[in-house]
Amino acid sequence: MAQPRTCFIVMPIGDQDVGGTKVSAKDLKRRYDDLIKEALLRADPKLEITRADDVAVPGTITSDILTRIMHSDIVVADVTYPNPNVFYELGLRHACRIGTVIIRDKGGPRVPFDIAHLRHIEYENTPSGLKDLSDKLRQVLDHFSRNPESPDSHFHELAKLTHFPYPDYSDNSDDIEPETMAILAMMQSPEILDLMIRAGSGEPVDQKELVTAMAQNPAIMGSFAQAMVKSGDLSFTGSKPDAVLPVKKPTRRKRPAKKNTKRKR
Repeated sequence: MAQPRTCFIVMPIGDQDVGGTKVSAKDLKRRYDDLIKEALLRADPKLEITRADDVAVPGTITSDILTRIMHSDIVVADVTYPNPNVFYELGLRHACRIGTVIIRDKGGPRVPFDIAHLRHIEYENTPSGLKDLSDKLRQVLDHFSRNPESPDSHFHELAKLTHFPYPDYSDNSDDIEPETMAILAMMQSPEILDLMIRAGSGEPVDQKELVTAMAQNPAIMGSFAQAMVKSGDLSFTGSKPDAVLPVKKPTRRKRPAKKNTKRKR
């Protein structure tokens, strides 16, 4: 059974000041939930969609965000409001792989000259605009499915034309670091990822809750097990005694010493 496609949303998250016009983080979140995410789910109900604030603090670019930019099947970048992080993440994605969609509000500020020539979808933040955006996104996603190697940006077109030699870090899948395997596995389950983020931030997490969540996702549990075996944290051979999961041996009760019943003379 094919895994659902992953989709990462690149857009401003915190409060924005565009030419003296204030745009609140709450308004941006509403735009994401009610328009962008909804349009994507209508285009492909099986998409696993994540925004940066689901995995990081606003204003920061973390390793998890970079991992999603590199490995997500689809990246949708909303360039309506000029934002350095958005432009940087969009550039990284274009340099990494194919599968990027640029969108912008038709009534928003003028697109900066440097990216005005890039292909993009314009939308209106209205009920009819939601339907129109969903239809256009469906067409683009279908195109990606039918043409997985087709360049989707001027950068990739030029790279293909000039035979640019991309660095290849995937010559041998066995060389993937255990930590990377674990991150990729977590990306497939928002529930497990949320538990790990909470644990990483110092919040107490019930181990039973984590084990239960992993048990409901056998494929993810398998990825974690492979990562643990590769890193040496788990062994089934006994060749590394310090790597085997500890097993508590039963303790034997000591028999009480027999009392000397002989009478002293």
